Amino acid sequence: MRNLINGLAASAALVLALALALPVAAAEPGPVKLAVKPLLCVVDKGASSCMMSFDIRWKSVRAGEYCLNDSAKPEPVRCWTLALDGTVLQEREVSEEFVYWLGAPGGADHLAEVKVSVLRVDSADRRRERRTRHVWDVL
Repeated sequence: MRNLINGLAASAALVLALALALPVAAAEPGPVKLAVKPLLCVVDKGASSCMMSFDIRWKSVRAGEYCLNDSAKPEPVRCWTLALDGTVLQEREVSEEFVYWLGAPGGADHLAEVKVSVLRVDSADRRRERRTRHVWDVL
């Protein structure tokens, strides 16, 4: 009888320990972080694109094989093996929005992604294009 009670107490202690450990695991930050700078391309009036230099950094809590991908290109920008972090500097001409994403080599899963936006400065306001005159200038 004593062995049965000890076995039940050990099982209850194990269940309690697992129940207390689960919220800690759920509160852990995501396994992969991806940071891209800058995030915005400003295209001036009359221009169709802008040249940008991107600083791309990623960090993971687990070492593994990762590839940095770009939604505008079919092949990966760069891949790493057994890495915890990585850095890429990329110069490119940007004309439309795209997404950088980190995933497994050949995989379609996005472990982390960052969107790069394009802002076009087209002035349709005629007041900005008119020559400014002083209020008292009648001639």
